[in-house]
Amino acid sequence: MMTIISRFFTTVRRHAAQGTMLALALMMGQAAHAATTFVTLNNGRLQVFPDTCLTGMVTDDDYVTFTATDGSTYRYALANVQSIGQELTKELPAMTSFKIDDKYNHQVITDGTGTIEEGTITVPVLGIGKWLTPTFTVSDDNALVTVDAVEQHSNVSRLSFAVNRIYTVGYQGDQILTTMADGHCAMQPYGRQYTVHANFLTDGNEAVPRIDINTVGGENITSKDYYLDAEIIIDGKDIFPSMTDSVQIKGRGHSSWSNNPDSKNPYRLKFDHKVKPLGLTKGKSWVLLANKMSASMLTNAIAQKAGSIIGTPAANHIIPVDLYINGTYKGSYNFTEKIGFSNNSIDLDDESAATLLELDINYDAPTGQKFQASPTGMLINVQEPDFKDTASTVLNLKAVKARFNLLAAAVMNDGNMTDHVDADYLARYLMLNELTCNYEVFHPKSVWCYHENILDDSSKFIFGPVWDFDWAFGYETHRNYYKCDPAIDYYTAVSMWQQEFFTRMRSNPEVARLLYEHYRDFLREGIDELCDFCTEYYAYAEPSIWRNRYHIGDYTDYAAQAQRAATWLRDRANALYQRMKLEVVPPGDVNDNGVLDIEDITMLIDHLLGGNDNVDTDIADVDADGIVTINDVTALIDRLLTH
Repeated sequence: MMTIISRFFTTVRRHAAQGTMLALALMMGQAAHAATTFVTLNNGRLQVFPDTCLTGMVTDDDYVTFTATDGSTYRYALANVQSIGQELTKELPAMTSFKIDDKYNHQVITDGTGTIEEGTITVPVLGIGKWLTPTFTVSDDNALVTVDAVEQHSNVSRLSFAVNRIYTVGYQGDQILTTMADGHCAMQPYGRQYTVHANFLTDGNEAVPRIDINTVGGENITSKDYYLDAEIIIDGKDIFPSMTDSVQIKGRGHSSWSNNPDSKNPYRLKFDHKVKPLGLTKGKSWVLLANKMSASMLTNAIAQKAGSIIGTPAANHIIPVDLYINGTYKGSYNFTEKIGFSNNSIDLDDESAATLLELDINYDAPTGQKFQASPTGMLINVQEPDFKDTASTVLNLKAVKARFNLLAAAVMNDGNMTDHVDADYLARYLMLNELTCNYEVFHPKSVWCYHENILDDSSKFIFGPVWDFDWAFGYETHRNYYKCDPAIDYYTAVSMWQQEFFTRMRSNPEVARLLYEHYRDFLREGIDELCDFCTEYYAYAEPSIWRNRYHIGDYTDYAAQAQRAATWLRDRANALYQRMKLEVVPPGDVNDNGVLDIEDITMLIDHLLGGNDNVDTDIADVDADGIVTINDVTALIDRLLTH
């Protein structure tokens, strides 16, 4: 019995000599200018051919063959074909929701919910930076979501939305012939398409938020030791949320602080209840960073962004603001969280046995809240807890000191350091400071670490959050930003008191391996976002930076500096990765799993036969003669046999 499809092909074959889409169109009762042909395979998968990508279609007794405009052909055995036609044979899955969740997007301040209308999704975004991780749902759990033929995962996949992105929602194996930008044709994922437009609310801004702080009686802020009562008025400029509240304010900082109230000083703010200034996570304590040093207006924003990408704990948000105190313009500031145990900084479920330490040569904590570590002599301020508050903590100074000394002794005496410190967070912390050339770590200054439970031997110190980058990016060694040699060796470029402590921690084999892996992943997934952020942050802060220019006499060309910062960071990340690779990865570890095994031999042979172009030739050059040949396979086999 002849099926419908066999009758169809019998008819088509009578017209095969024409070798054009016209024959197929006539058999389907369609006009000669038919737009698309759908091939449904027996496994249910679709192969879609728009006529704009074809020069013809030919069938014989066994096959149907499509010829693309670039000369490539696509042939299907008729025995594997269920149907051919110009009607879609199945329902396609759909995008059902799309949003930008601040939980997965560090610099995004509030969630943005997308509006889906006839293949277009518009989503508002409040934040600085245009790389986003969307949260989305689809109508079928089996659906495949792609952008530019790359599979996308909700809450995971990250893209730049500086341009509109086209999402395709279809099924695995469904494909459509597409003419690519270079003119060649290729099969791409097929499905419903949605053009996603991120409406960045900060684009085209004429001003950053304005903060007015009016102290009671107009009293000047001249001390870091006591707070003044004040009113705070935040004008979000129709972009960020506005608010008015009572607040307390005092000075903060070390070298950046001056008792002169007319100076561009940094400040600490404390509310008597948790608030969400500018839409940030609720908290009582906040900081206004002055970026007082000439040419430093981008440093803290770029460093904190790098920290969020690298994965250092509790990276701060940075929002540029114009600050007025008692009606007088003070300059362009960074509004950010104060480091501490709170839900807007280090958020712990239980703080009763936790401690937050600041390793700092400014040994300025009150008596009973600081100690000198052994055997390093390092000066340490205990910022959390307040030991006098026995209702909220079970700790005392002796217990905290003893726990840190265990770490210090393990580091300096070649003990098992990773019993006392989280190696992964340490690697991320060291990576961020090495990448930014932040030598203040070696003094140390503003080095923060915390321990979730001093009384629990299984709990470990976590280094971070990162803080204070005024002297980073080459300033410490060259008195200029983003101009030192990007390949400079962080651990030998300077000589400072506690440098050995951090050098020893970085030399730990587990930490070194993690550093290499984080650099590798950063170059694959993070460096583009960080480089884009340099110019994106400046674009938003520009009106404030220009006003600050004339107020404090900082005539830096920040537009050029933002571009230079991006280039310097990319060059530095590449240089550090190459250095780590040569240090950590043994020659011949082609699969990059940390050991030499039979899979390395297989991959190396496959590479030599032309089947694997992704092999790192530096690692594959086992005999170190500068080229990859069969001799490297022999050398690798010898290494495996002798180990």
